[in-house]
Amino acid sequence: MLTLFSAGFTTTPALAPISDRLMPGELLAIVGPNGAGKSTLLTLLSGFRVPEQGSVCLDGMPLTAWEPQALARRRALVAQQVRPSFDWEVRELVALGSDAGAERVDACLAALDLTLLAERRLTGLSGGEAQRCLVARALCQLAADQLVGETDTGADQAPPGLLLLDEPTSALDIGQQQRLMRLLRRLASERGLAIACVLHDLNLAGRFAHRVWLLDKGRRIAAGTPEEVLSAARLASIFEAELDEAPSLAGGPPTLVLAR
Repeated sequence: MLTLFSAGFTTTPALAPISDRLMPGELLAIVGPNGAGKSTLLTLLSGFRVPEQGSVCLDGMPLTAWEPQALARRRALVAQQVRPSFDWEVRELVALGSDAGAERVDACLAALDLTLLAERRLTGLSGGEAQRCLVARALCQLAADQLVGETDTGADQAPPGLLLLDEPTSALDIGQQQRLMRLLRRLASERGLAIACVLHDLNLAGRFAHRVWLLDKGRRIAAGTPEEVLSAARLASIFEAELDEAPSLAGGPPTLVLAR
């Protein structure tokens, strides 16, 4: 469990204090307009930036108190549009940052539809393919053989981890967006992973997230279920856009559409 105790930043980019929890089994969507503080919030949740006020704890211990190797096994971050510096093979990249065996790597490749690309080099991949490689690497880092393989209820199973993703669907086609979000929802709901995901597509957030945090100008202004947060009236004001709502065929909150 990740817990925020009035955690935030006072210097630019500032982030107003937040107190909340991200529970195992939960997929949290973080949404808001450009410059709202979404990526800044991920640096806080990941521990890559130490809060200037308050604290952030993982499993009851401040992120600053974790040994780097132990934290890496429990928390993984997929940053926004970052390509590795070296021209790795896909399989090599996915195995980086962990002591993963071949079975774990293969499971993570399969989960992200990358099996046929395993021997390809990064320079030969599209932006969307490279983005999926980084998600697969993060899962592999979190001992994801227990996440994407067969369910193991043994006593020696590692506890669920924390996965943080910054706009993971931005370079994906619509089919890959849906498959990735279904995978994330399944990893949270069925395997107990805690996931926080920055999304620009509000309909993806509404369809797949358990909860939504809405940010604007460095402040969290709403938090709750998609039905509670993602209303057209609220979002039209925040995004300065003209929006309407259409009934959702899949249930859940209405689908947001551009007003005519």
